[in-house]
Amino acid sequence: MKKYLSILLTAVLLIGMLAVSGCSKSTTADLDYIKDKGTLVVGVIDAPPLTQLNDEGEWTGLAADLVRGFGKKLGVDVEFKEIDWTQMEHLLNDKTIDCVASALTLTAERRAVMECTKAYLNNSQIVVTKAANARKYTSAEDCLQLKFAVLDGSTHETLAKENGFIIMAKDTTENALKAVSDGSADAAIVNSIYATTAIGKGNEFPDLARSFRLKNNKIGFAFRKGSELAQQMNDYFVTVYTSGQMKQMASKYEIQKLITEQVTEQ
Repeated sequence: MKKYLSILLTAVLLIGMLAVSGCSKSTTADLDYIKDKGTLVVGVIDAPPLTQLNDEGEWTGLAADLVRGFGKKLGVDVEFKEIDWTQMEHLLNDKTIDCVASALTLTAERRAVMECTKAYLNNSQIVVTKAANARKYTSAEDCLQLKFAVLDGSTHETLAKENGFIIMAKDTTENALKAVSDGSADAAIVNSIYATTAIGKGNEFPDLARSFRLKNNKIGFAFRKGSELAQQMNDYFVTVYTSGQMKQMASKYEIQKLITEQVTEQ
């Protein structure tokens, strides 16, 4: 009986080791997978000036330009796919997409389930209200009775929950701002980069304004957990940063001052 149990235990351990080995092989072979199929599928949302559709139906913006350059470095085509932001991890894991771009805030929670790059852009999350009310609120404590419109599944929603705000979830950041503009919400949380293109005079929401900054953050890209593509992208960041190309890309969208310094990791 003891001999039988010993054999059984050995078999179970071997199966476990093979399973781990198989998982390791699948995650470290992501680069080969992308090169074999010849296309890098990038999940995006409307988040100017990082990813946005132009009049010709093409995705433009700094993140779009960077990922196209990365695809060229890999020798593959780049295909953009508009996604449900709440499903990014699932879409990566089932290989519907290979990368998440747009305004992806880097957090510990996301790093735990996805392979994230280093930051390439500095950003902050700000409170936006009607322009007439913007100076009434200077801190989170001032806003506890306000109804906040936020992008569903975003770090904006997480931050709103952390601060105890009343939340109205929206499917896009644009719709969150529309809710503030039409009065169905009192405020919204958005990325400061996006706000420069969306609110104030000359933009889509001229009646809205920044109220105050809630939190600083940084933006990067994400791939499947364990994928070596994240490090490949980090190496690409260093190349285009040191050559001045990254700054040149960012200057097209007037955000060159927000670029994060890229250095080779020792």
